[in-house]
Amino acid sequence: MACVQVYLCSNPEDSVVERRLLRQRVFPRLREYCRRTYGVEFRVIDPYEAADPKYWPAQQERLQILEDCRKNSLGPFFVGFVGEQYGNANLPQQIEASEFQCILQECQRMGLRTDILERCYQRDENAIPPSFCMVNPTGHFEQPGVQAKNPTEENNWCKVLPEVRRILHDVVNQCVQEGTLTYDKAQKYFRSALENDICYAYENHSIEDVARCLCYVHKIIIPRKANGLSPEQQAQLHRLSQLRVQFLPSLVTSHKALVYCTTTKCNRLQGYTPEMRLNFAAGLSEQLHTDLKRLIDRTVSKETTVTVDESGQKDLCHIFSSLYRIEREEVEHVKSYLRGKNTVFPFILNGTPCSGKTVLLAHCASQASEWLKDLDPEIIVYFIDVNNSLRQLLKDICARVDSSSTSVNNIFQLKENFKRLLTSRSPSKNPLVLIIDGLDQLPKTDGELDLTCLPKSLASNVKLLISITSNKPAILATLKMFYQDSTLFYELQPVESKSCSQLMTTRLQESNRKITSGQQMYVNQAFKKCSVLLYMELLHRQAIHWNSEFEITENTLVQEVHNNIVLMFDDLEKKHGKVLVSKALSYLTLARYGITAVELTDVLSCDDEVLACFLPPGDDVPLTLRVPEVFVERLLLDLKGFLVLRNILGTQTLFWVSRHFPLVICKRYLCSEETCQKINHVLSDYFSGIWANGKAKPLIIKDMEIPTSSDVPQNINIDRQVPSQPWTFSPPLYSSTAMSPSARTYPNLRKLHLLSFHLFKSGRIQELGNQMISQEYLQAMLQAVLADELFLWLERTCQLVFPRELQLLHIILRSSACLLRNNPAFLPTVLQAKLLPFLSVFPTLGECVNSARPKGMLPKNEVYTVLPPVPSVPYTHCTLQESTASQIMQSAGSPCGTVVVVLENGAAWVCNGGIFEGFKLTKSSNLQFTSVTSSGNIFLLSTDCSKLVMLDAGVNTQPQEIQTQHRENRENAILEGVLVSGDKIFVWWRGQNIVSVFVDRKEHTQLQCTYEITCVSCSVDGDIIYCGQNESSVTVFDWPNGKPLTTFTCLKDIPLIDIIRSEGDRMITCVDQAGNVFAWNLEIITEPVLIGEIHCRTKEKVLNTDYKGDNILLICKKQQMQLIDIHQIGVLDQFNPPRGKTFKQAIMDQNSRFILALLCNCPFLLVWNCASGQCVLSLDTANCRASKLLKCGATYLAAITSVSVLIWDMDLIAASALAPKSGKRVEMVAFGSHGESCYSADGSELVWKWAISGVKVEGCFLHQGSVESMSVSGDGNYLVSIARGDIYVWDTNSGKNIHKISGSQAYKVLITPKGNSGVALSETGPSRVWKLQSGNSICSIHHHLRNAAISQESTFLLGLNSGNLLAVSLWSGNISKCFSCSNKSDVVVAFHSLLDHPDYVIVALASGTVYSWRLTEDTICRQFKLPDSSLCQPEIFSLSSDGGYAILSISESTINILDFSNSKLCSLRTEGPVPQPDVTVCVSGQYVVYTCLSSLVCHNMSCDLHEKPMLVVIRLTDGETVGRFYLCKNPSTLTVSEDLFVYVGFEDGSVGVYAVIDTKMGNTSWKEESQSPRLLCPLDEQLIWSPLVNPNLTWVELPLQSF
Repeated sequence: MACVQVYLCSNPEDSVVERRLLRQRVFPRLREYCRRTYGVEFRVIDPYEAADPKYWPAQQERLQILEDCRKNSLGPFFVGFVGEQYGNANLPQQIEASEFQCILQECQRMGLRTDILERCYQRDENAIPPSFCMVNPTGHFEQPGVQAKNPTEENNWCKVLPEVRRILHDVVNQCVQEGTLTYDKAQKYFRSALENDICYAYENHSIEDVARCLCYVHKIIIPRKANGLSPEQQAQLHRLSQLRVQFLPSLVTSHKALVYCTTTKCNRLQGYTPEMRLNFAAGLSEQLHTDLKRLIDRTVSKETTVTVDESGQKDLCHIFSSLYRIEREEVEHVKSYLRGKNTVFPFILNGTPCSGKTVLLAHCASQASEWLKDLDPEIIVYFIDVNNSLRQLLKDICARVDSSSTSVNNIFQLKENFKRLLTSRSPSKNPLVLIIDGLDQLPKTDGELDLTCLPKSLASNVKLLISITSNKPAILATLKMFYQDSTLFYELQPVESKSCSQLMTTRLQESNRKITSGQQMYVNQAFKKCSVLLYMELLHRQAIHWNSEFEITENTLVQEVHNNIVLMFDDLEKKHGKVLVSKALSYLTLARYGITAVELTDVLSCDDEVLACFLPPGDDVPLTLRVPEVFVERLLLDLKGFLVLRNILGTQTLFWVSRHFPLVICKRYLCSEETCQKINHVLSDYFSGIWANGKAKPLIIKDMEIPTSSDVPQNINIDRQVPSQPWTFSPPLYSSTAMSPSARTYPNLRKLHLLSFHLFKSGRIQELGNQMISQEYLQAMLQAVLADELFLWLERTCQLVFPRELQLLHIILRSSACLLRNNPAFLPTVLQAKLLPFLSVFPTLGECVNSARPKGMLPKNEVYTVLPPVPSVPYTHCTLQESTASQIMQSAGSPCGTVVVVLENGAAWVCNGGIFEGFKLTKSSNLQFTSVTSSGNIFLLSTDCSKLVMLDAGVNTQPQEIQTQHRENRENAILEGVLVSGDKIFVWWRGQNIVSVFVDRKEHTQLQCTYEITCVSCSVDGDIIYCGQNESSVTVFDWPNGKPLTTFTCLKDIPLIDIIRSEGDRMITCVDQAGNVFAWNLEIITEPVLIGEIHCRTKEKVLNTDYKGDNILLICKKQQMQLIDIHQIGVLDQFNPPRGKTFKQAIMDQNSRFILALLCNCPFLLVWNCASGQCVLSLDTANCRASKLLKCGATYLAAITSVSVLIWDMDLIAASALAPKSGKRVEMVAFGSHGESCYSADGSELVWKWAISGVKVEGCFLHQGSVESMSVSGDGNYLVSIARGDIYVWDTNSGKNIHKISGSQAYKVLITPKGNSGVALSETGPSRVWKLQSGNSICSIHHHLRNAAISQESTFLLGLNSGNLLAVSLWSGNISKCFSCSNKSDVVVAFHSLLDHPDYVIVALASGTVYSWRLTEDTICRQFKLPDSSLCQPEIFSLSSDGGYAILSISESTINILDFSNSKLCSLRTEGPVPQPDVTVCVSGQYVVYTCLSSLVCHNMSCDLHEKPMLVVIRLTDGETVGRFYLCKNPSTLTVSEDLFVYVGFEDGSVGVYAVIDTKMGNTSWKEESQSPRLLCPLDEQLIWSPLVNPNLTWVELPLQSF
């Protein structure tokens, strides 16, 4: 992130209290404010923060720091404090020789000592012009933790300095008076550091820069006489007065500078007391906080903060091109290549390390626009470093060339897109110049470097330049083989030593330095041995500090680049301290994407070993302590040039300009894995924010070699004042709705990109896993448009921790990727829809669904699930790069979820659950595989040259070749099977009678049978082998002894296909190809006894068998599946396929609860419940027909298609199969007023009772016939239903059938709002009104009423009859009121009573006229005339409870609404087509709830959620969307309660309940957290409540009378 960088100027002796208070109270608050409000950093550099003056920076360093603040600060850059002390004169560090000689002469004339000046200043002829330079004594600028070599010399220096100042003050004044020295030149001898800094900040700068400065002047008035002051002190007071009275006020007038003046009057006797100072400091702190905050708000540009160069390549190109200082002849070759025509091959540049390839290509990239200015080329440069990967390289380049490919993340598709963009670029487009630097440096994140991603030839308007290092000849040789006809291979020649010498001379002159001829001679000799540009830069850093007296010999200059880097680090350790330098360089090197200066200070402060060096002397331990910013800044100044600022991911980070610095640092400081983990551990702690917000971190200083007091405790807690690290920055006290995130929120990109990486590198895998399941983290990654990186981290982490949980999360997020990319705020909806139902399987993911909400914070507007229906089972759709050209031929699976497939072209690919891209076996490049089989986690692959390759999926090792001895009979042989037992592997081939035994991957022996071997089994210890053969015989071998024990034959002479051991090794069961089963007793292994057999009646061949070790055997044939108990030797059950279908393969789950079957010509898999015999689930196969099912242990199921692999988690399949659902389309959903339960009917004989609060099915009400209608009383105590004309009255609490009434002839039943009575509506007989409890009839209604409804006061039954609206009394059955039209041609088509106004009914006529009818007074009022009578659809017409709004009709994506209060006809545009009639209005007319299909279009096959309908809630008062919820399946019915619960019935017989939260209107049914539904068997006996066997009431049928 960008930074507000402020230089704090003051007189150090006059501002100790103020500066300490600012560090403790103000600066941390401002830093949090900047980060949260603008997403920028805030940093203050106080040059006098160190307590010891010997650590204060010199004048040149201070001004350089101040200039960096001015250039780089995003807002204010200078804060000055001017008090009552001016400070000592800041002696110049360099004086021109002529000027110094003049001063010495004047000093002699005045009779003053010159030896002191000559001791302090030495002549240096290497300065331009020659000058006298101040001599710094040893130890003067040493850092904490480094002892001065000669403390006596340092103390003498401190005593000499005041005398030098006094002499120069007198002598220079005299020189000015005599005219030998001008007034302006003399000022540098008198100015203090305070005045130097203020003048540098304000003078010669623009009004805009001055406006970014703040200055505070504090005048203290103490009545006293100014006696006893030396001339020097009087001069200081005069200069202070000029500064406060003249200079700063003049800036206010001319530049509108922000200068604040405060005056404090003191008592003459007491003076300026400590209490007064503290009060002033507190007031100054608050004032500065306010002023800086206001200045930051005014100057920080929001547009600047959100500009992100994600890869930072443009900035790198500018940095590297600026380093091009010596002309290279290879530039002309590049220029000629770019200008040339018909160059179909890339330009490949190779050279030795440090030869300047990167700089040369960057220079060419910067010049290419000028070289091709008539063609306006598109130039793309990519510099590869350790943070890159092949995937990221291809993705970035493809996105920059073609913006439509930004969403592609598949490595295979990226390779194809990359080649397509370079080979098929349209001739009408501008030329494309693509430069890739350091292709050989690409990390192996995505496997070995695959040069086949490069195109064979380029389009005519495409130029590709690649650089590689010549010390990797294999890559260069591969490229030459790849481009055999190309002549565009160039080697970068070394730079001439003369050019290096000339460049070094120029570089020294830029700093006003030179070297002597003697020194130059040795430098020239060094360049002849090494003319690398980096070596020249390192040597320049040394030479700039040589004075003319410095002697150089042959051994002075160190050869080689790395040795000089080591020498530079040695010098830095002497100057800044070994601990600070070593740790700072380590953090700079290991931090992913670099580190900012303020972050470097933070992590150094969090490092105990570093911070211990800054403990103050004495026994007092501070509560807060940080590494002073100025120490870090001075170190960075010494590294300037080698360490540069790079814009990446919206942040300016420090970046090594050459990769050789990290190499040396790793060798010098990071030589062990433990050290690297410690550095990454501190970085992880920092970016996690664990020590933020004032939390003190323990400082453990035991066993550290640091200069601290012996009385300091070894374990202390200190607040390091590091900033908070939220996932998303937002202003304090600010919150936004998830559906419409404010533009004032900023993702914490640094944390998002770095925390996961450093947790991984520090070995904190558990924390990494916990982070992956944090909804806040997922939300932030999506909001920051980092979905692809999120998916990669989920893939990587699931292989280390929470494997199945993270695989599920990864699958769910990928399947909703396009939806989440468009609107990350949908994440909670997606998780509730697709993850919440499976929490019972993976409770660890509960935090991911129910995100933590701050205490006291209200929920946002949303729709959330209360009773979640189970969605389709998520699966991994693993694609293969070559499967489109070559289809899958063979496959095998392992218990760890790994699947290996062999393609027709001989390639072998590996797929894993939760990982959507398969990877090619490395051995595949030189071997052609023919078959694969597996046993446990061991895969065995055969090749066309009769080799065997083994892959252990359990340990992620590389495939290894197995040593075989007998290859002569195995040419083109196909592996039939493999069996692993310990270190022994048994292998047999199709059509052969030999089993090969391998021990420790070496072929040990061969076992030969009489007939062709079809199946093999072995004993527990692996010593006894059972070989099933083609002629129904079994041969038993004791293979260690190399002899057969026995052979026995089953009766049918049919090939055996399976041998199953049980009861230890005492019994085996043989299955032949016809499905016959034979059980053998092997207690005496040499004398097997047939103890039972099952003969199959059908002649079909067995497709496959499956056995799980629980005595249950599955035998699958085309027309039938059988379950066989091999212990009892009997058939348990059998299953037939659906009509018109045949089985292809079937397997059982681990507990033998379900059978999963693959059918011929069927696009899905079917799941049968073994207990009930019902098909309970279908599994989608992504519109691909599966050819094979694989058992991957107890955990995974894989389906193999011709081009891909689908992998399911078996526990998720079981959860979905056991989820409560009827299996039929829900026709009706009813509920009581309390909302604790709801009821669903699907047209079968069952009514399901759903417990909403318990998230489970309480039971089912069984009827003697299909349920036609049902209704629930208002208090929820009674359920009334109709089946075959009989009325059932149920007590919902006990499940008891109170009444069963026959003879009703009813088709629908209604219950009065008060719940006392029911109305049975009949079309063929009278409608009955009766008491619910007793069943006694109240009256009969002999009028047939359509669309009948009971009035809200339970007084009338309203309904349509012959175009009129009748109100029939529920007590007498007579017509009490009648609404009819005077115009006989106009009839009533719809009506609706009002809940809030029970005596009113709204009536709609066919003509489009809408009336209100008051029943109590029988008065009619015309309300509205529709412009088109077709706008009112009677089946849709419904009203809000207060009559404010009416839903009239639905047409495609529009809902027509009548606003009664404003007499307006409104059209509500929905978010997609609305399936009728799932629309309703509720809660005082404020909401419309509807389902619609999404209008979002996506071509990603793995995305599915947006294709399903979504539930939308609209607030009618303002038209705003309160919330939306993507449903996981197709709804069949929908209804809404008055307390904002939405009940949805689905096509598969499940029910979902959703709650609506609208905080704006104060309507909420929010619960703390949601739960997963309880798993159960739908037909569990104890859940079914039976009806009365016979009716206990009978209504006598009466003829319908006419009136």
